[in-house]
Amino acid sequence: MCEIEWNDETVTPLIDENRYPNGANSPTRHAEYPCPCGKGRIVFEHVIGFGDTCAFIKCRRCNKKYDTVLGCGHLWELEERE
Repeated sequence: MCEIEWNDETVTPLIDENRYPNGANSPTRHAEYPCPCGKGRIVFEHVIGFGDTCAFIKCRRCNKKYDTVLGCGHLWELEERE
């Protein structure tokens, strides 16, 4: 677990929108959150109707320090690497 609690409920999204509205007859939810260092982003996408979900870190610094975890009581959360 991170020293700080960093997840979809503790961080305000920078972007939260539906994309690709005609793809597979349902939109893809795309959200971007700031990463802990503030220089990158955490990207979250969920394909509604298929249940496909992904979250990844777009920051070299935080990508070395954290992993994203899905389905952990939140949509996503960061976990510190050992």
